[in-house]
Parts: sequence; structure tokens; C-alpha cells
Amino acid sequence: MIDTDVKFRHILKLLDDESPEIQRIIRNTLLDNSPEIILGDFLVRLDEDSYDAQLLKETLEEIHFDLVYSAFTRLFQRQLEDIDLEKAVLLLAFWNNPGLDTLQTRNQLEQLADPIRFLLPESPHPLSFIDHLSYYLFKEYGFHGNSADYYNPDNSFIDKVLENRTGIPISLSVLTMLVSARLQFHLIGVPMPAHFILKYENGDDEVFFDPFYGGKVYSRLECIHYLKQAKVENPDEILNGCTNVQILERMMRNIHLVYTSYKDIPQKAGEILQILELLEKTFNE
Repeated sequence: MIDTDVKFRHILKLLDDESPEIQRIIRNTLLDNSPEIILGDFLVRLDEDSYDAQLLKETLEEIHFDLVYSAFTRLFQRQLEDIDLEKAVLLLAFWNNPGLDTLQTRNQLEQLADPIRFLLPESPHPLSFIDHLSYYLFKEYGFHGNSADYYNPDNSFIDKVLENRTGIPISLSVLTMLVSARLQFHLIGVPMPAHFILKYENGDDEVFFDPFYGGKVYSRLECIHYLKQAKVENPDEILNGCTNVQILERMMRNIHLVYTSYKDIPQKAGEILQILELLEKTFNE
């Protein structure tokens, strides 16, 4: 942290230097440290009204997409088997909202988890845990599926889901996964056709449940029946669950669909496609 702080403090002193070489060094340094800039607390600790802070804000706005793309590149390179889902969805949210304080978003997730943790029975049965988690998230906190405005882009970004208490199946599932991880319960994403649910399994127990519908619990047979009706040839493979990479890929495909078919924002559509292609190049080749 100290080394990073010193590096950024030096950069601040050079921001108004008009030398093209100095500006190139500044840009490259910011891109090289993109995960720390977006996910760390250096920006939060700056005096927003200071001259240096204003110059840095302007610089970051100018290179916003390059900064996000660089951060995703480094995230993917550091975790070649799977990715840190929380960091990935925070980067997505920052891409969509350049003014986002990602630490505040993490604190909001902590604030959701704390009351649940406090009242959680010691060593609960998985079904009891899911009932407890669902009660707080979907009853007490009021998170719910946004059926009325399903293709609103806000439904796909974790900060907006936290703010609006609404989302689509995959974003509500991701929210549930991130809160559950803070409670030391590992949940698995299940990529159903045109839907997304979660499951918990520990070798002895297996529980499927649906955050979009308030935590509704399904049996494995119900899930298989749904998949067969959808003419899925490999239901057991689907029910095994998916990786964080696959979750992120599906989220980005949803966002691309929204910005091409429902909101028609070519710049957003083009940028998310570039990040999606980076993901596929890193993990699918």
C-alpha cells in the first residue's frame, strides 16, 4: 500500500506537465496499476476539492475504458483457472459507472451479511441456511426480480442492484453468492436456459433455489423436468453448475444484448464486446 501510495503521489505532481513523454508515462503507470486504482482506496482518500484530485479525475475520465480493459486483463492473467467473481462484477460496475466507489459497494455487501451472520444458527443445515439467507435478502431487504423492466441495464450491475433492490436472475444470484461467501457458505451458479439459479452442495446435501423468485427451493427432479421441457440434452451437466468465468461471460452477453437490442447504445455495446472477447481469448483458447 505504501509503495502504491508513493507511486500515485508522484504521478499527481506531474499531471499538469504538458510534456508528451511525461503524459505517456503517466498514462502507462495508471494503466499498469488499474486494479488498484479501481478496487483500492487511494482515490477515496484523496481530497476531492484539491487541484491534483481534479486533474487526476479528468485524466481517468479520458482513459476510462482503457483503464477498465487493463484491469480486466490483469484480473484474467492472475487467475487462469477461474476468476474472483466479486472483483469482476465490481470492475463491470465501474465500467458502467465511472464515478463508482467500489469500496463502498463492498461495504454494502458486508452490511447485508452482518445481520444475517449475527442471527445465523451455529452449523445450520443447508436448507435452514438457505431459508435464513432468503428471508433476509428477499423479505427483510426486499431484493426481487425486476419483471416489469427486465431489460433495464441497471439490472445487470451490482451497485445498481444494491441501490434499487431489483435485478435479473443472474445478477440476483451473484448478489446472493457474494453475501453467502461472507457467511462461509459456498454457492454454485446453475445456468438454466433463459434463467439462472443457485445450488448448495457438500457431498451429502444438495439444494437448488431461485433468487429471482424470492429464494424458491427446487428439487433436482423439478430441475431436470424443466430442462427436459426446454429440450436440453445434458441436464445433469447443467445441474453440476458453472464456473465464475462462465457466470461473467453470461453477464456480459446479457449486457451486450441489452445495448444492441433494447437500448441501442453502440459505444456501450462495442466496449462490452471487447471485454467479452478478452475473456474468451484468455480462458477458451
